[in-house]
Amino acid sequence: MVGNVLNEIFSYVESFVVFLLSIYAFHLRCIYGLKPMGRKNFHGMLAVFLFFVLLSSTASEASLASELSAPSRLQVYVGPPKVLADSGVYDSVLVQLQDSRSMPARAPEDVIVRLSSSRTDVGSVDPTVTIRSGTTYVMAKFFSTYTAGSTTITAIAPGYMSGQAVMSTVGPIPSQIAVYALPPMVPANVKAYDVIVVQLQDSAGTPARAPIGDVSVTLASSDITVGTVDSSVTIQSGKTYAVARFYTTYKESVTTVTAVSPGYVSGQAVVKTSETGEPPSKLKVYAGPPKVSAEGASYASICVQLEDSQGRIARASKETKVTLTSSNIAVGTVDSSVTIQSGKTYAVTKFYSTYRSGSTQITAIAPGYTSGQATMATFGPIPSRIGVYALPPVVPADKDAYSIIVQLQDLAGSPARDPVGDVITILSSSNTNIGDVNSTAVIPFGDTHFMMKFYSSYKAGSTIITAVASGYASGQAAVRSYIIDPLLSVSAVAYPDSLSSGGETTIRVYVTHDTLKPPPPVPGATIELVSDRGGSFSSITDERNGYYSAVFTAPVVDTQTVCTIMAFASKSGYADGDAQVKVTVNPAGSGGNILIQVKGSDGNAIYEATVLSTSQPSAQPPLSGTTNSEGSVEFKDVMAGSYAFLVDKAGFDTGKIQINVVDGQTVKGTVSLSETPSSGFFNMTYIWVLLFAVLVGVALGAAVLFVRWRSSKRRLPMRRK
Repeated sequence: MVGNVLNEIFSYVESFVVFLLSIYAFHLRCIYGLKPMGRKNFHGMLAVFLFFVLLSSTASEASLASELSAPSRLQVYVGPPKVLADSGVYDSVLVQLQDSRSMPARAPEDVIVRLSSSRTDVGSVDPTVTIRSGTTYVMAKFFSTYTAGSTTITAIAPGYMSGQAVMSTVGPIPSQIAVYALPPMVPANVKAYDVIVVQLQDSAGTPARAPIGDVSVTLASSDITVGTVDSSVTIQSGKTYAVARFYTTYKESVTTVTAVSPGYVSGQAVVKTSETGEPPSKLKVYAGPPKVSAEGASYASICVQLEDSQGRIARASKETKVTLTSSNIAVGTVDSSVTIQSGKTYAVTKFYSTYRSGSTQITAIAPGYTSGQATMATFGPIPSRIGVYALPPVVPADKDAYSIIVQLQDLAGSPARDPVGDVITILSSSNTNIGDVNSTAVIPFGDTHFMMKFYSSYKAGSTIITAVASGYASGQAAVRSYIIDPLLSVSAVAYPDSLSSGGETTIRVYVTHDTLKPPPPVPGATIELVSDRGGSFSSITDERNGYYSAVFTAPVVDTQTVCTIMAFASKSGYADGDAQVKVTVNPAGSGGNILIQVKGSDGNAIYEATVLSTSQPSAQPPLSGTTNSEGSVEFKDVMAGSYAFLVDKAGFDTGKIQINVVDGQTVKGTVSLSETPSSGFFNMTYIWVLLFAVLVGVALGAAVLFVRWRSSKRRLPMRRK
C-alpha cells in the first residue's frame, strides 16, 4: 500500500516538473524577443499540458482503485441455509468484509460486528463477533429452536454498510392435538391409569414438536360418572406428546376425553371401562401414539392387553411373558418381550424408531394365546440428494483454507438423515489451479451435514465443487477467488546444482512483490526450505536486499538422486509465494565433465583456441583441447578436483580459468580474451583521436561563421522613414 502511494506521489511530481519546464521555456521566448510561438510550438506546448493532465488522471484513478479495494460493507452468508428445528447449535453464519466491488477485503483493524435475528422464536445468533485485523471474515453460531420457520440475520458495524441473509429451520409445524387411549379399555375398579396420550401434530397428522415455552393442554371427560382425567397436561418444549392419568369409577361405560389448547385444533379419544371377564385367551396390541418421528428415539407407545374370548379385558392369573417382533426393523424395533404381571390386564413397552420413515407391524405372541398386531408409523424427511455450500462463496486467492458444507437433503431441499449409516461423499474441484478440496467427506450416521475444507491457490478465478455419493443425486457449489493481497514472487537457484553424495550447495532465494514496476525486493520475509529426498539445511541468512541463502547438505546416496527443494516465502500483508529448484546428487567416485567457452571482448565465440590444463588432480593426466566453431571445448569423465587452464589464441592475450569438478557434474566456465593492440599508426586509439580533432575543428569553424554573421547583421544601416 505504501508503494502505491509513493508511485502516485512520484507521478504527480514528475508531471508537474515537466509542465513547469514547458512554462519556463515559453517564458524565455517572451523575454528575449524571439519570434512568436508558431502553430507547431503551440501544439507542442498543448501536448505537454495534456500529458500532465493525463498523468494526473492516472494518479487519480490509482487512488480511486485503492479506495475501491478498501472494505466498505458487510456480507452475511449462511451455510447450510436450512437446518432442523431441533434446538441445535450450528456453525453456519459467516460475516465477511467486502469492498464496493463485492470482493473480499481485509480488516484494517479489529471490526466488532453486532448480529441480530428477526425471529428469535425460530432461531437466534451470537450477539457479537469480531473480524480480526488482517482477516476477511468471522464465523458465528446459529441456535435453532423447535419452531420451524425463517428468520433474517442482520450484521451491522460502524462505518460499514450492513448485510443480511435468511436462515430457515424445517420440521412439522404443530397445528392440532390428537388424543389416544393406551389401552382404550381399563377396569372399572376406582383406580388411576396412565393411559391418556396427548400428541401435537401438523395439519397432515405428522407428529410435531412443542415450541419453546411448552404447550399446556386442558383435558375433560364427558362422563365423570364413568371416569375423570387430569385437568391439564404439559407437552414440554421439543417433545411431541405427553401422558395424562385417567381415574376410573365402578361404573362400566364409555366416556370421551377432550383435549384443547389455544391456537390448536382440539382432539378426542374414547375410553371404555368394564369389569374383567373370563380367563384370558388372546392378545390385543395397541400403539399410542401410532405415529412418531423417525429420529432414532425410543417411545413407550406399545401396549399388550389380555382379553377373553368375548373381547372383554381379562386379568393374568400368573406372570405372562409375551414375545414381540417388528416386521420392518429398518423402520423401527420393539423390546423383544414384555411381561404382564399377575392380576394385571396389560403392560406397556418401548418402540425404537430409526431414521427411516415408514411403517411396521408389531406382533405379540405367547403360548396358549391368540396373537395380536398393531401398526406403528414413523415420519421424517427422506434423503435423496446432496447439497453443497461454499462458506463463503467468494474468497481471497491467498492459499488459505475455507469451508465447504455437504448436506443430505430430501426432494424439497430440507435437511435429512441417512437411515442406515455413514454417508461417504466423493468431492472434486473443476479447476484445481484455483482451489481444491479433500477427496472424501463422511457425513456421520444421525447427522445431516459435514463441514470440510476448500484450499485456495494464489490464482484468481472460479471453480465448481462437486459432491457425489452412492444412492444420492450429486450436488455442486461455485467458489470464486480474487487476488486482494500483493503477491510474493519467489525464485530459487542452487550453486552448484549438481554435487556429490553428502556434499554441500548454496540455495539462494530471491523474493519480490508485484505492487510496483519493476518489482522491488522484499526483505524481512520468512523463508522455509523443504527437500523431498532428505538432506539438511543450515539456518537461513537474510541478506536484506530480497535475497536469502542457506547451505544444503545433500543426503548420502548410492545412485544418482534428484532432490526437489521447495522454497516457501511468507510475510504479513502479502500473499505467500513459493518456488522450487532441483539439485542432482551423485554417488561418490562417478567423475564429472568440464565445458569451457572462449569468447572475445565483443562477446563473439573464438574458435581454434588452445586450452591446456596447467594443474589437475594427481591421478589425472593433463588435459588439452581446441575450441570448436562455437568457441567451446569439453573434457568428459575427468576426476573430481581442482583444475587450472591456460587459453591461447594468436592475436589475443592469454586467458586463465580455475575450475572445481564434482562427481556427476558438468562444470561450465567462460574465458574472455582481449585482442592484442596493433603497432601500426592507424590503430583504434589514433583513429578516435583523429575523429575527435576533426569534430573540434568543425565546431570551431561553425562558431566563427556564426559570430561573423551576427556582426554583419548589426552593421546594416537603419531604414529611413
